[in-house]
Amino acid sequence: MSNPAPTLVSTFEILFTPQLPPGLGPPAVQAVDENVVKGYFLTIANINPTAYTFTVGFHCNPTPGSPANRTLASAVGFLDNGTAGAALTINAGATTHDFSTSVSVPADGTVLIGVLPAFFTATGLAAPAIEVRGWVDITLPALYSGKPPFFGTKAQASAPVGVLLTPEQRLTFLPATGDAPTAVEAQAAFTLPLATGMAVTMVPPQPGGFIVSNPGV
Repeated sequence: MSNPAPTLVSTFEILFTPQLPPGLGPPAVQAVDENVVKGYFLTIANINPTAYTFTVGFHCNPTPGSPANRTLASAVGFLDNGTAGAALTINAGATTHDFSTSVSVPADGTVLIGVLPAFFTATGLAAPAIEVRGWVDITLPALYSGKPPFFGTKAQASAPVGVLLTPEQRLTFLPATGDAPTAVEAQAAFTLPLATGMAVTMVPPQPGGFIVSNPGV
């Protein structure tokens, strides 16, 4: 049995860039132009009495060859389960155009995923030239079970699982010149429309199956 297609969540955009494109407006306007830090945040609420492990994927620029500042190579991330936070290694074992992370959500629990531009370096702010855009999806993978030489993957549910998803874009405006470069001048946030258009997103489970390994190999 083939796996169902990932469930689309929303678009995403991460930025660290001047608010106005270079050359737009007179020099006096460019001189006070702010730098925008824009991150993507996804809240996942498990409305079920059973814990589930989801896979959340980020995808951008599917054609290889894009410069690093327009790929996920310029992204950093974190996962917050409500009691503790953890950094996400964006490109471990992935291309700079696709990244996925496993997210365990307890029964009746909520977690938050954040993906931001890597606008800090070891010596201070990076150059404001990061622009990454793409889309996000979610799956309910089959999990490994059993022991070699006979083991496999097992579906986490027998039917689609309902979750509440809230994707957001959050912005911070930093001065390009003048004041201290890390002084926050303004902040804003807005929710994004869900691809399903539904209040509750139903995520179908992957079916899983047996795997036979050769213990002598």
